[in-house]
Amino acid sequence: MSVARVVRWMLLGSLPLACGERAGEAVVALPAAEEPGRGGQGGEPGAEGGVSAAAGGGTGDEPGSGGKAGPGGLCAPCATSKECGDANDACILHDGERFCGRDCDEQSDCPDGYACLELSNSQLWQCVPDSSCPSVEESPPSLTDVRSYVLSRINSERFAESQAPLQSSSCLDELAQQSALDFAHTDEPLGKFVKECDPVWPNCACGWWAEAEVTIARFDLDWQTAVNRALTTSREDGNTRFANAYLSAAVSDVGIGFWLSGDEAWVALSFR
Repeated sequence: MSVARVVRWMLLGSLPLACGERAGEAVVALPAAEEPGRGGQGGEPGAEGGVSAAAGGGTGDEPGSGGKAGPGGLCAPCATSKECGDANDACILHDGERFCGRDCDEQSDCPDGYACLELSNSQLWQCVPDSSCPSVEESPPSLTDVRSYVLSRINSERFAESQAPLQSSSCLDELAQQSALDFAHTDEPLGKFVKECDPVWPNCACGWWAEAEVTIARFDLDWQTAVNRALTTSREDGNTRFANAYLSAAVSDVGIGFWLSGDEAWVALSFR
């Protein structure tokens, strides 16, 4: 690793409930042979050329997304498992609903409002909501508005620490959005930074030299809660690495990447 600075922190809500079977229809994954549009048994006709992307994502078509839509997060609608998170996340069928789960360990907590259950037709363990998935009341605002809000929150925190405000950078915004989507697709934080910047530092694009990424998940998550949780929970819980990144006196400019889908959000901050 070069001297380029890398920060990672994961913020997940704790779940005090024990794992167990839920009443009602069995919780099952949708294997490729049975997924809509794949031509398998039980499948429904899909769009020509494949299954269309699941609804419910936020800001993926905005400038800075790199033309690449993000995956479905927890409880996002889905037709196939390819639309959900990384390769370990399944599109689940339960009580007539299809939604994205997230891989988990029997001994590990899922976010608030979710339990880690073993799917009845596989050996997969997935985070499943304690009740039905929440209905989406409103879509996130434009990525421009989200970035403006995030920057104002960051600079408020910096002002409280007697640090100069950060300036936005459209060039870094592009990198940060690609980083957020890469994180969402692969579950590998800092993947883009490590692949593209670390080997050539200090000659990275846009003067990029530091990165901080975080994922937030909880039942009935909205974009503003996701941002507020990312920027405050880390310090409140004593986990300061993400906060230290945006409070650092060594950075002057920031790019902001954001992707929200279902009950899960990914935030990336690219600095110079």
